[in-house]
Amino acid sequence: MQFLSLEFLAALSVVFLAYWAIPAKTWQNILLLSASLGLVFYLSRMALAVLIVSTIFEWLLARKMGGRTPVQGRSALLWSSISINLAQLAFFKYSGFFLPQAIALVSRFGLNTASLHILMPVGLSFWTLQKMTLTLDVYFRRAEAEKNLLMCLLFTSFFPTLLSGPIERSRDLLPQFRRGRVWDPQRFSEGVWLFAVGAFLKAVIADNVALSADALLAPRNSGWPLLLGIWAYALQIYGDFAGYSYMARGIAKLFGLEITQNFLAPYLARNLSDFWKHWHISLSGWLNEYIFVPASMKFRRWKTGGIIFAVWLTFIASGLWHGTGLTFFIYGCVHAIGLTFFILSKNLRKRAKERFGGAYLDGLATFITFQYVCLGYVFFRAPDLTTALAQIKSIFHSVGNPAGSGFDWKILLVSAVTVYWLQSQIREKKDVFWVFKRPIWYRMAIYLVLGFFLLRFYAPSDGFIYFQF
Repeated sequence: MQFLSLEFLAALSVVFLAYWAIPAKTWQNILLLSASLGLVFYLSRMALAVLIVSTIFEWLLARKMGGRTPVQGRSALLWSSISINLAQLAFFKYSGFFLPQAIALVSRFGLNTASLHILMPVGLSFWTLQKMTLTLDVYFRRAEAEKNLLMCLLFTSFFPTLLSGPIERSRDLLPQFRRGRVWDPQRFSEGVWLFAVGAFLKAVIADNVALSADALLAPRNSGWPLLLGIWAYALQIYGDFAGYSYMARGIAKLFGLEITQNFLAPYLARNLSDFWKHWHISLSGWLNEYIFVPASMKFRRWKTGGIIFAVWLTFIASGLWHGTGLTFFIYGCVHAIGLTFFILSKNLRKRAKERFGGAYLDGLATFITFQYVCLGYVFFRAPDLTTALAQIKSIFHSVGNPAGSGFDWKILLVSAVTVYWLQSQIREKKDVFWVFKRPIWYRMAIYLVLGFFLLRFYAPSDGFIYFQF
């Protein structure tokens, strides 16, 4: 079920009206929990069972950790949580590797293997990291252990963040569930704005550009068409993932709740470090807080070497979190290499800025950073390493002819200009709500334009790119 499907919008409307008709926060939470678990049940009964059981384990470990447990006992509980969650992720995400061997083994005994298959629970990678903060925040003494199991279940299954994030911290979202919520017209308006922008990015930008990206990256193409295809894919994945995140945040606001802003003009970043502060912010923040910072502190005696080691550990984890193939591992390594160069080139960049000036270098740095991010997308999108390496080789060893690739250059150009304009507004104002600082007629015009493009260029799709994770 997608955010823009009629069945989801109808269900959302019913839950929204019932939610604000209920004055008590307890019943509001019960309604949200029922809606969230109902969505999981609708998508997959197995996912519901896995989510509930794993959340109960996490709740029990956090409660035990929050008691009068000695330091060694707390560490043992933490590593129990980490082990259980990593085993859960590995079992479902890597089943494609060991399942064929298991089928072959079972078949030797003459047993029927036709129904032997493992389906990954929806949103597993996202809600697993979110759920882990129930114990991580208690271990690092950033929050008290939650006593109410139903609150933990609501936190793990909260339906706007369930399928593709943002990945929330328990210390941020649980207190909001405990507080009473009152109707706020401004927050409602902000929620509608976020949902409208997200719908535009997904249905108009991402789903239309996807056709050009697929045409340009077809196996028959080489040279310039492949480069244009990677640029198109950069627009597609931004519109797709940022669109989902904007809609998720907008829906949360409709219910009086605040979740993480996941994207802030990432393609205008001047370096990779800046990029990861503006792209998939909830994941990069999670990895920074729970992997990079502890690792860099653990190996601080290595000085710069310790920081670089922590960077590699963090981005290898990021690559493996995204997927099981070698291409995702290489994707993480590409960003680790780029950030290693960024760390080691500090003095060089400082001297260059003093010699050539800031404005010129800023523009060049933004261009280079975007191209390097696109290099990572080659591995992210390719089905295997051989295809990715062949595409990179072809870009540099062939010219090609984009005109014969069957893509719509007008859609690609208009989408690129639109995304650049939107990110420029966000970057300049440092706020996604810049439109509320404009006159009312300006806001109405923006809504009319968004509505027109949604009706005119809506392109149904199979789902969101990040649903596969």
